[in-house]
Amino acid sequence: MDCLDEPLHLQILTSLASNYALDAKPSQDESSINVLLRGLPPNQASLNDNRDQEDFVEDDEWSEFEYNHAISYAHYVAALPLTSDYLGEAFRRLESLLTGLLRHGAAPHSHDATPSSSTGRYEADRAGSNGQAQLCEGLIKALLWVAWGRHELRSEVGAAIVELIEKVGSMMTARSGPTFSLVILNCIHSVLSHCPLPPLPQSVNVKLVSALLALSTPSNLIKLVQQGSSAASTPARHIPSKYTTFTAPHPLTPGGVVMIVAEIINIILVTSILPPSNPEESQKAFAHQLSGHHFPFASIHADGDSIHIAARQTRQLVITPIVQDNVELLSATADGKSVLHSAEKVTLRWWSDLMGVGDMEGETMLGRRGSLFSLGGSEQDEEIELTIAVLHLMNVLGLHQTEEDRTQLSRLKLLLSENSTVTDPRVLEAAFICTSILVKNNASLGTHMTHHIRRLLMSPLPAFEGEIAGFGGNVPPAVVAASKCLAICIEMSSNDDLTSSTLYSLLNTLSHGAGTTILPGAAPLRSGQNGHHHHRGEFDNTTLKTSLTGGNATEDQRRLVAVTAVEVVSRLALEIGKDDIIHLSISMLLQRLRSVDLATQSTIVTNLVPLALAGNNSDLVEVYRSFSQISRSSHPEDPRRSSNAVLAAQTTLAKGLSLRLDCADGYLTELLTLFADKGTQTQMIAMAAHGYDMRDKDQLHQLRQESETRVTDMKSWLAALLIPISALLSHPSYHPDQAASPELVAHFRNLWFLCVVFGLSGQSGRKSLSDHERNALGVIAEKTPALVLESSNDYVASDLEYNSILRKDFAATVQSRQRAALSEYLPNQRHSYDIRAMSTPQTTLLMAIYDLEEARTLRSRPSVLLHYFCNESINTSPLVGCLEAIAQKISSNFLKQLSRQVVIHSLPATVAGEVCTILVACTHRMRKVREIALSYARQLLETFSALLCDRQVVFTLLEILTLMRRSCEMQYTDEYSPVYDFSSDKMDLTLHLTDDYAVRNEIVSQLHGVARQWLTMAISRAPIEVQSILQTYLNESRDVLLIDSVEMGAGLALHFSKAISRLDRQETIMPSIGGWPSDSSNLVASQFASKNYFMGELSGARKILLNGLSKLQEGSPAESSAEEQLAFKSQMAQAVSNIHTKTKPFTIPEIRRILLRAVSVLTASPVMDRDILHYLVELPMAAFTPLAIAAGVDAWTWLLRQRPEAEVAIMSAISAGWLHTVNTRQGLFNTTMNYRDPFEVPVEYSPSDKKIMDLELAKARRLLRPHALLVQVLSSQFQAIKYRERGVMVSLIRLMMRSLKSHKSMSTHPLAREVRFALLLFGFQMLASSRMEALLELRFRDRLFQAAFSWFAVRPQWSFGSDRVQVGSEIRLLEDFLIAVQGDHIRGDHSTSSLSDRTPAFLVRGSKSINEYTAQHKDRVKLLVLLVENEISRLTVWCNPANESGRPTVSNVGNLERSTTGDEWTRLVQKAWKLNPAMAVHMGERFKNAPVQVEISRLVKADPKAVIDVPEALHFLLGDKLEPNAKAALKWLPVWAATPPVTAIVYFQPRYGNHPLILQYAMRVLEQHPVELTFFFVPQVVQALRADGLGYVERFIFETSKISQLFCHQIIWNMKANTYRDDDASQPDPMKPLLDRMIDMIVAGLSGKAKAFYDLEFNFFDAVTSISGKLKPYIKKSKPEKKAKIDEEMNVIELSVGVYLPSNPDGVVIDLDRKSGRPLQSHAKAPFMATFKVQKERIDLPTNASIEISDEAKMVKTKYDVWQSAIFKVGDDCRQDVLALQIIAMFKNVFTKIGLTLYLFPYRVTATAPGCGVIDVVPNATSRDEMGRAKINDLFSYFVDKYGGVDTVSFQKARLNFIQSMAAYSVACYILQIKDRHNGNIMIDGDGHIVHIDFGFLFDIGPGGIKFEPNSFKLNHEMVALMGGRESQGYKMFTELTVKAFLAIRPHADQLVDTVHLMLGTGLPSFKGEPTIARLKNRFQLQLGERQAAEYMMGVIRNAHENMRSNVYDGFQKMQK
Repeated sequence: MDCLDEPLHLQILTSLASNYALDAKPSQDESSINVLLRGLPPNQASLNDNRDQEDFVEDDEWSEFEYNHAISYAHYVAALPLTSDYLGEAFRRLESLLTGLLRHGAAPHSHDATPSSSTGRYEADRAGSNGQAQLCEGLIKALLWVAWGRHELRSEVGAAIVELIEKVGSMMTARSGPTFSLVILNCIHSVLSHCPLPPLPQSVNVKLVSALLALSTPSNLIKLVQQGSSAASTPARHIPSKYTTFTAPHPLTPGGVVMIVAEIINIILVTSILPPSNPEESQKAFAHQLSGHHFPFASIHADGDSIHIAARQTRQLVITPIVQDNVELLSATADGKSVLHSAEKVTLRWWSDLMGVGDMEGETMLGRRGSLFSLGGSEQDEEIELTIAVLHLMNVLGLHQTEEDRTQLSRLKLLLSENSTVTDPRVLEAAFICTSILVKNNASLGTHMTHHIRRLLMSPLPAFEGEIAGFGGNVPPAVVAASKCLAICIEMSSNDDLTSSTLYSLLNTLSHGAGTTILPGAAPLRSGQNGHHHHRGEFDNTTLKTSLTGGNATEDQRRLVAVTAVEVVSRLALEIGKDDIIHLSISMLLQRLRSVDLATQSTIVTNLVPLALAGNNSDLVEVYRSFSQISRSSHPEDPRRSSNAVLAAQTTLAKGLSLRLDCADGYLTELLTLFADKGTQTQMIAMAAHGYDMRDKDQLHQLRQESETRVTDMKSWLAALLIPISALLSHPSYHPDQAASPELVAHFRNLWFLCVVFGLSGQSGRKSLSDHERNALGVIAEKTPALVLESSNDYVASDLEYNSILRKDFAATVQSRQRAALSEYLPNQRHSYDIRAMSTPQTTLLMAIYDLEEARTLRSRPSVLLHYFCNESINTSPLVGCLEAIAQKISSNFLKQLSRQVVIHSLPATVAGEVCTILVACTHRMRKVREIALSYARQLLETFSALLCDRQVVFTLLEILTLMRRSCEMQYTDEYSPVYDFSSDKMDLTLHLTDDYAVRNEIVSQLHGVARQWLTMAISRAPIEVQSILQTYLNESRDVLLIDSVEMGAGLALHFSKAISRLDRQETIMPSIGGWPSDSSNLVASQFASKNYFMGELSGARKILLNGLSKLQEGSPAESSAEEQLAFKSQMAQAVSNIHTKTKPFTIPEIRRILLRAVSVLTASPVMDRDILHYLVELPMAAFTPLAIAAGVDAWTWLLRQRPEAEVAIMSAISAGWLHTVNTRQGLFNTTMNYRDPFEVPVEYSPSDKKIMDLELAKARRLLRPHALLVQVLSSQFQAIKYRERGVMVSLIRLMMRSLKSHKSMSTHPLAREVRFALLLFGFQMLASSRMEALLELRFRDRLFQAAFSWFAVRPQWSFGSDRVQVGSEIRLLEDFLIAVQGDHIRGDHSTSSLSDRTPAFLVRGSKSINEYTAQHKDRVKLLVLLVENEISRLTVWCNPANESGRPTVSNVGNLERSTTGDEWTRLVQKAWKLNPAMAVHMGERFKNAPVQVEISRLVKADPKAVIDVPEALHFLLGDKLEPNAKAALKWLPVWAATPPVTAIVYFQPRYGNHPLILQYAMRVLEQHPVELTFFFVPQVVQALRADGLGYVERFIFETSKISQLFCHQIIWNMKANTYRDDDASQPDPMKPLLDRMIDMIVAGLSGKAKAFYDLEFNFFDAVTSISGKLKPYIKKSKPEKKAKIDEEMNVIELSVGVYLPSNPDGVVIDLDRKSGRPLQSHAKAPFMATFKVQKERIDLPTNASIEISDEAKMVKTKYDVWQSAIFKVGDDCRQDVLALQIIAMFKNVFTKIGLTLYLFPYRVTATAPGCGVIDVVPNATSRDEMGRAKINDLFSYFVDKYGGVDTVSFQKARLNFIQSMAAYSVACYILQIKDRHNGNIMIDGDGHIVHIDFGFLFDIGPGGIKFEPNSFKLNHEMVALMGGRESQGYKMFTELTVKAFLAIRPHADQLVDTVHLMLGTGLPSFKGEPTIARLKNRFQLQLGERQAAEYMMGVIRNAHENMRSNVYDGFQKMQK
């Protein structure tokens, strides 16, 4: 980048200054530019302060940053508009900065210092540094701009510049050296040379000139020479490369200083006499950074605005005379006269020094070696430039004189005379220019100077010889100046005949050269290299004199005069510009064309071209015919003698005909005829040797060799002639191939026949032709019409065979060669016989067609090939078979070419037009054309389906169908008058059809079928783009009424615009419901309505604003106004701001309205506003909700179809918005909803709540859907633009690279699977469709694989929720992704390197070469395929848990897993570890085989550091017990990621050897988790004390009890409950002493409020539980007596504020029902139930789960009261119930975490003391036993009675609740082996849920000590009947939910088992030691895969269904009652 060499700080400040100036208001203060002002150097004194340089102190030094701020400030001022008031305020600051700069630069500096990169100060401090020069230029430009804007300050600005120049003069003689002063002088010159000087008062101009003259006094110049003499060399001025990088350019010689002074004075003086320029047009010069030096008078005749000010002024002086009445000359005042006199004296002295001391006429330039300018060691170029500058200055000084200055005229006449010693053409050019200016201002000199210059030009001028030779085919500047001067002289004269006499006089010189020739091999004068001038050593004086005084001096002089005369005559005629003069000049030159030598002839030919282009048509024809005649007359025996100038002239003429294309046909015919004539001539030469009948074989051989040589030369000539023909055909608007005449076709056919027979085309041509000639032949091929016209009857038999272009004798000699060549083209054996039977013209025709169409196809014009099959003669000839083969081969080559182009995104724009032409040919009258065209179209559109994303192609296809149907209608509407031509009124399309209606119907049927196939395929890849084009077609359809309203194209467009794309995987999975194929009609109708509504709305608004309510019959304005755009811009900006700041809500309908209105404004705007385009994307991206993005997509696609030029801007803005979401962690890149272990979130004792799952689903969709929509947009748009838009592709690649790099930030929520893999699939599609640079390709692929593997770096997840379509969509997406991965291949064939002599280094980490990388990549692909197959398999099981037919099943997916051997598993795990260790760890859960588990364990132990952030890896390190080989890795435990709490508690067990590091880790994890989480595992924490040898658990309990009062109370109750093993507290637990001590220690540690709360709570609870003890004496009494006792005790309970029930720690008891006491049935105990009013808090979840409102900020906690009943037990151990409900609550967390709609109610049970506890009562529930007592026979009857009939919604909801809860409890009963499931322990709540209670019999025990009940679960007849029967939908749902529940808990089996295992030490009755735990774990069937586990659970369900043992147990229970 260019800015890399500039200080970044300065670049930023300057850009900021530009922006400030752009936004500046006419009146503003400095506060808006404080950023620039704060860094300025301290204010300096004014220039009038005469402080000496010795007073300069170090504090005055400016830093580099201060320089940068000063430069930027000056740039700001120069960029302000002229109307800004600040310009006046800035003057003093600019003046002060300039003064400070001068003082700073003039101060003494140490020049022997070296630059320091650390400080950067040397560059800024050095006198004359680049920074100082840049600041000086900026300040001067700013001052001049102030003068332009403020007329009243011009005198002050002028005075400041005068003072600056005077200061430069004083510094030049200072002891500090002249460097700084010369740099300042160069800066002044640089600014004035590029920035126009404002009109200054004449007095200021006088002072400026005077000050400048003072700089160039001899004393100053001698001082400069003296100081520069110590240098090693004295380089020329203004060549920056000869300076150090720390010093700015400046003059180093006296000549350099004088030249600068002369040029500045020249600019000042000319400015004062010319009209003022427009400063606003030149402002870019003020704001542009100046650099370097350019000679001002070198570009006087150049075009453009970037030329030097002096050159521009000089050109203006040449064109326009000075009107002295309107200007104030310097001589008008006394001071001015004095300065003019001084200036004249000084310039005369300079001129004398330059031209030689003494008499000017007698001395040469080489004779003044003692002059001042020779002392500085100046180079010759500098002296020449100085001479020119002084000459121009003397000319301008004369213009300021009131009296005529004859001295300057004499000086110029001397320079322009035969006796002139000038040898440099630049001086001669300057003299002509100065003469032009003088004559322009003095008409009386016209005639005289005309004769003078004419005589001069008729003389051999030495300066012209080198000039003409050096410029080759271009007119030298000196000749241009001479011609211009001569034209001005003739114009100013009063002689009308002067023009013609001058032309005759000049051209008469040509007769002297008649008959002269140049020897073969001699270089013509115009064959030298181009250049504007010659440097020293090329054409010096000595060489020139030698050439003029040699033996051929007279001939050389005559040739020089002739060439000069021709050049001048041509330019003179063009300068005068009159038709008669141009005609006369052409006639005179043509007359002399044959009578001159070859050099002059070449000059004439070259100069005839511009004359012909400027002349009339007859002159043009005469010229190009003359060129052809010269070519034809070239001697056939020696074609090399033909002048190259003719070919060059023909080419130039062809290029120049862009504005004269009416003459192009004639010129083309002339060139083609010439080519044919030369071809015939070549054949004659080739056959010449064959005519000799000589016996001397040697002589015959020699003759033939000579003939072959001449033929080779002629072939070269033919090849060269291709260039002018191609130049003529290359004009874009010239199309001779369209509607070509038979004659023109014949000419082209002759050309291609000759190219074939002479080997100029095809393979031979590629070898023999040069690059230019090959390219020329390609251009000719593109514009060549088909070689055979359809109208050519009997072409093969007559016209072809009798073609005159091929001589019969020559054809006979090449026949075998042509057949052999054609056989190479068509190697198929079936064509061999046809080729052998062909004549030479026939083989030549086929080869010509092949070569032509191949070349044309390479330029993307394949459709012309079809024209050959339009000729019936060819179709019925033996040629047709070969022609079809040629067509097939060329079409195949074209497809290969397109394949290469599309991967580099450079498909030519013409391809779409060619496809349209081929589609039109599918309707051709001839069957052969139709067949080949349709085959061609199929190949193109089915190989490159994105071509159907082109509007032109789709519109053409649909219009063809419409027209074809209309043509078929004619059979019924106008049967006997068929119409043959049908034209579209929508586009430029006409079909020419046959009158056979059967053929028409056949065509339309065929096209309709393939069109449906093509559109289906296109929509499957780019649905948004294709359907948007179809909608556009419908929107642009003709206005139709009831008549003629049927159109096939519109019908097809409507059908496919609402079709469902294959990319819409969810909708395509949905079956056809009701027999109706789903479509998006609603969306299409909505889009149509909205687009038309908003377009009409704004159109109507424009109409009303323009005309009010009048003229309503007229149309509305088509274009939007600037006011509309400004309004939208401001309102959209405000909307974006409101969304960002959240100051004002902006609803989705509002966003959609403003977006669609903005699009309607943009589509109606001539130029699209970039800001509105930006906001069109930023607005929905700022909202970033699914509906906002959807509204944005609607708007974007509408705009892109209407205005395709917005594509790059929209796609770039979308990419930028996407990258913003990456940076701000939004959507897919938000990790807040990442996968978390279900036990790392609080586990609550509460019923399942579907609202929580719905809210989670809504949040996930809102989070992820925006990116899913964007991926869909980007993917679809990519398919549309991947062939052509490189810029968009670069943007998309950058987007993908940045996104994939952030793969660790991508969400791992289950619903993120779809959007992540959609993005990855998009990436692989990009990779397959792009030919990237090798390193980029490999890194892109690496990042794709990294992002894919990162999904597998977390635990395998099921899909979230119950959306089977979502799961099916994910399966299909993964299958597509799998295909893409398997189809990916490494190209690596395109490397970019700056080292052309070696192969670039392979910079991919881990590989040394592409081959090694490829080998490693194969393992990576295999690993990814294995993982994706496993994911597909898991999702398939989840989608179809019961393995039903008709649902997704695993087919071939998983084959790789089954075929992988043990060693291969080990290698793959190692590969996975290398790529992503976390992925390797989680492979253990996906693949259950032993090699995987062993290898993972080995890797974790060998390199634990790699997985310290993976909690699941700890299992592979520690296992079920600590192994010796794992101890070395334990040092990483202090930094290992935290496991869930229950896992951490396990590590306190003895099996881990109480290793300190393990204990510390477990302690840290428990402390790290919030108390709310560990609170749930209080029973397990207490049990961990059994092995707490080092006191870690004890400390944790004690410390946590201080943090949480609730934890403190619960842990105390639990420890009390565990002090004894039995219900009666008679068998103490071994932990009792420890627990008692812990309780005392915890209680003792309480104080203050904590102690008071403890006492309050425990007193309240003791008072309640004591009722049970007081009730024991009443056990044998009646219930009323028990009830009375309970009520009595309840009345005495004191209720304190803040107390709570132990079973409800999340609520506060605020009241109790003192009459609610109720004794419960028990034989030996006295349990009772009481009801309390509890106040709780809950989160009010949104009632509407819409993704637009499901925001956590809206979930507010509210308090509510509930009456809660609790059972208080004494003498009954509740710990077993606690454990069972713990597991059930954990089940509930698992189900909720994956959105599985199952219901569990883990009510609370709290063990508070040995044999004591509190049990929550399931509210609003009835036991099945109570139903029986109520005479309800079965559940179905109960449900009908309670909820209504089967068909009522209430019944169906209740049944659904029953099924969901039944499935969950079935799994719980099976896993925990819950027994005693009699009717009293099964409850039905008010909503129909089944709830199990009383978990006294678990695991290995049953009632009575036996396990009579089934090992599965209870599923009796009435349960199945309630579901609807075994074949019902309800039972099917139950089965699927049960299997899914089982599959869901299996991954968490270890934690569930650990939770139970930790309680083993309690000795509960259900535990039978370690076998109980083993059997529990075995029930999870962890060794099975997912499908096998599902089948296993299906077996469990079948076992449970109406199990006999369950029925018998129910009967036994009934008998007991």
